[in-house]
Amino acid sequence: MEITINDANALLAVARESAAILMEGYRRPGEVELKGPIDLVTRWDRASEDALRVALAQSYPGLLLVAEESAGATVPDGLALWADPLDGTTNFVHGHPFFAVSIGLAEGPTLLAAAVVAPALGLEWHGALGHGAFRNGVPCRVSETASLDRSLLATGFPYDNATNPLNNFAEFAALTRRSRGVRRCGAAALDLCLTADGTFDGYWERFLKPWDLAAGALLVSEAGGRTTDLDGAPADFRDGWLVASNGRVHHELVAALAEVRRGVG
Repeated sequence: MEITINDANALLAVARESAAILMEGYRRPGEVELKGPIDLVTRWDRASEDALRVALAQSYPGLLLVAEESAGATVPDGLALWADPLDGTTNFVHGHPFFAVSIGLAEGPTLLAAAVVAPALGLEWHGALGHGAFRNGVPCRVSETASLDRSLLATGFPYDNATNPLNNFAEFAALTRRSRGVRRCGAAALDLCLTADGTFDGYWERFLKPWDLAAGALLVSEAGGRTTDLDGAPADFRDGWLVASNGRVHHELVAALAEVRRGVG
């Protein structure tokens, strides 16, 4: 499939439509369902997904869509769309503005086009393989920070952090001591977009879903950054484990995380 910036523009248009639906429910109390003790879903998640499903079927007829609220267990190897209709549901429920609609186009592990819209922040990002990344229509690049001790980082925690021994608490504490700070926005798509546009210098997280990463990981790469797994090997967004950075601090960040896992960080 030949990819152009028009593919990213098409995804952006769909993401905007779904984001407008989310704003209808933003800061308006409503029913919340529990998928897990702290894993929430609202009718706005579903309304956003319904809208993007219809719109994407028009732009990409017959193409498989894997979306959070209706995804099955099978991970496709071919051309597919990966969408999170509301990344940051907990933030949304509490009236926090860090939430977004995220849509990525990929063929197997290869990311091709992306769009992320954060309506309450007035921010949007889009990009396509070989065509760069854009924030609010302006080309964006990763930061030029060259050392971990001068970096502002981001991360997140799994929904089962109360019982999961790999809950990222130790890594968070260690990297907080070794950097200028670690932020936890609660929306992986936004963490990656903010790495792509130079706000964050690096980001890491595990136990994510492919639709959390499909758009943002491509934007980091297109903005001149680097993405790998936690060991520094090539990343497959479908695995749900990722380190992303401006590239300059990547080795140092991966090494610091490895030290924590070995119990020496």
